[in-house]
Amino acid sequence: MIVDDDVEIRMLGELLMRQQGFEACSVSGLEALAGQPELLRSDVILLDFALGAFTGLDVMEFLHDLRFNAAIILVSGCDRSTAEKALEAGRHHGLRMLGFLPKSQLIGGLKTLLSSLHSENASLTGEDLDQAMTLRQFCLAYQPQVDLATGVVRGVEVLLRWQDPRRGLLYPNGFLPLAEETGRMVKLGWHVLELALAQQKRWLAQGWSLEMSVNIPAQLLSEERLLRDVDVLIAHHHLRPSGITLELTESAGISCLSYARHLLTELRQRGFRLSLDDFGTGFASMTQLYRLPFDELKLDRSFVSRCDSDSDAQAITFAVVELGRRLGLRVVAEGIETEAQKAVLAEAGCPFGQGYYFAQPMFETDFSLWYAQQRSREIMRA
Repeated sequence: MIVDDDVEIRMLGELLMRQQGFEACSVSGLEALAGQPELLRSDVILLDFALGAFTGLDVMEFLHDLRFNAAIILVSGCDRSTAEKALEAGRHHGLRMLGFLPKSQLIGGLKTLLSSLHSENASLTGEDLDQAMTLRQFCLAYQPQVDLATGVVRGVEVLLRWQDPRRGLLYPNGFLPLAEETGRMVKLGWHVLELALAQQKRWLAQGWSLEMSVNIPAQLLSEERLLRDVDVLIAHHHLRPSGITLELTESAGISCLSYARHLLTELRQRGFRLSLDDFGTGFASMTQLYRLPFDELKLDRSFVSRCDSDSDAQAITFAVVELGRRLGLRVVAEGIETEAQKAVLAEAGCPFGQGYYFAQPMFETDFSLWYAQQRSREIMRA
């Protein structure tokens, strides 16, 4: 599928895709897709970033809402910095972002990107996930979370990556669907929590008291041994859970809210904080917020990215921040990319935020260097 408002690019894209063995069709933008969403049930989508009244981000949000799993190649005349932000936004929403291809390089570069898709699809199995956990090929990246009033770094969100020796660095959209299909989400969730606690212990040994937010799969709340296994893990690392926030995605399927409430209440009593991630993008926002004992709301980037340019997005942003304040919940804004967005959030009274405006996700070594510099600046300001 080629989505581009330039008819010549659509024709070229169809020709090139057919040469690579794909059946190809094209549309000019979101308007056509809204009436024919089944067109997005494709193996690959070549997606332009600028689509007249809409953007590629609008199409990606539509894909996310439909829960389709097409691989996406961003084909655009935009600069690389803009493209990287769009790729990261797509990956954050679980989309399979293959990469960015400037339109001027479409003829020469498409085959290379499609070959990465073939290698991604080739022989990736549940056993590969097991081996990756055993060989510790999964690693964590850390995106800083910042006090919007003071600029002080208060913690990080943990983001999972897979450093596969054959396929290179894989993002969650490249392996989480497989983990779900093969029933390995719970095992992977425990593995991530283990890695996060080990990192927390190393930072505490350095004298760094950083809060850490870790995503947990909803399937974990169906585990009978959840509380017992959490206690064992905490005791093994000799840590107090007070520095750990467990994030639960709002759209995640929770089969029994009453049992989930029991488990989450027990986790809070042990010291964990609980966060409702991607607030406002799912179907059970208010029900989950009302019935489950959250401490924090994470304002989704789909609102944050437009809060400085769209009056409706700004109104929702102010409303969510006010809702959090009235409920006594901490609010964290995701995906802050500009000074203007930060200013709107500050005006709304949002206390915390994260995004490329402050720093992109970093692996341990790069984050440690970055954070040491931030601490030095904070000391000098004091």
